[in-house]
Amino acid sequence: NVISDDPNVTVVKGWAKLHDKNTVEINGELKSANKILIATGSSTFIPDIPGLKETKYYLNDTLYELDTLPEHLIVIGGRYIALENAQMFVRLGSKVTLLQRSSRILPTEMPDITDSLTEYLREEGINVITDVKISSVSDLNGKVKVMFTSHNVESVVEGSHLFIATGRKGNTKDIGLENLGMKFYGNDFIKTDKYLRVDSSNIYAAGDVTGEHLFVYVAAYQGALAVENAFSEKLTEKNYEPLPWVIFTDPQIAGVGLNENTAAQTGIDYDVSIFQVADIPRALAARNTKGFIKLIRNKADDKLIGARILASEGSELLMEVALAIKYGITIKELRQMFHPYLTLSEGIKLAAITFDKDVGKLSCCAS
Repeated sequence: NVISDDPNVTVVKGWAKLHDKNTVEINGELKSANKILIATGSSTFIPDIPGLKETKYYLNDTLYELDTLPEHLIVIGGRYIALENAQMFVRLGSKVTLLQRSSRILPTEMPDITDSLTEYLREEGINVITDVKISSVSDLNGKVKVMFTSHNVESVVEGSHLFIATGRKGNTKDIGLENLGMKFYGNDFIKTDKYLRVDSSNIYAAGDVTGEHLFVYVAAYQGALAVENAFSEKLTEKNYEPLPWVIFTDPQIAGVGLNENTAAQTGIDYDVSIFQVADIPRALAARNTKGFIKLIRNKADDKLIGARILASEGSELLMEVALAIKYGITIKELRQMFHPYLTLSEGIKLAAITFDKDVGKLSCCAS
């Protein structure tokens, strides 16, 4: 263990609670410190649905403990945890119904991405129902019944198992934060400043408990930055740009930088190139042609500002465009780069060319 094996680190196991801004109580023992880091993570946010407390349900940390395959899994939620598990179980052989509150799955992404993925999931047999308002949940004779309305039509679905994937909440209860006047937002997340400090004090927070980009690699970055700032005279601001992310459905959704909505909100004059995966030679050879590659550029300087990739193993293309965004590479420079024929990365070059040319009229490997 990296932590316990470090001679400069003392590991104390127990329930920790802040006594004041410089003191932590652990198992009744008080320990003082000049700096304190809160990294308590997050857990599933449980919605207030009538009957849910009396009904057996599963979360992402208990669903995999099942020793028998669900006959019919009802999924409440429509973001990455819900989608990844819904597809996994339908492929294992379960009947799956997914109930999403918003009008689309992944509502913060653009409709072209979400509508395409919805179509693919439905083709696999997942019953995706949107615009859902759940009125009650009940458990009778080993069956789960969910009463809901969708598009103002009352409906009911019965299944064998219920999976709740309705977002996350910060693990901030019963650790003494309420006594220190700390600010919370959203689902009990800790508000930090640009240096990851809480109320500009000696207390820092990092990871899921901050509610910012709930990915393990972001938590690792925040933890390192918080410790660096805690013991440095010169503070470093947190910076998540550009932040690549992946949803591990099949096809995957991979993104980095701005989408059309966020580009418009920041006042950028942008344009978009969309290239179909079905036109990438590697995808044709692999007979896996679902999805598309979308690049977004700033028209003023030709620089890449965002990308969305819907493709099998599309995440493997993500770091090229992430580096292009970070270091201000233009679309012209991107399409001038060598991209080996019969690799999926060729799709990035072809998407870059598509801003100004019809690739269908070009010969192989043209620029």
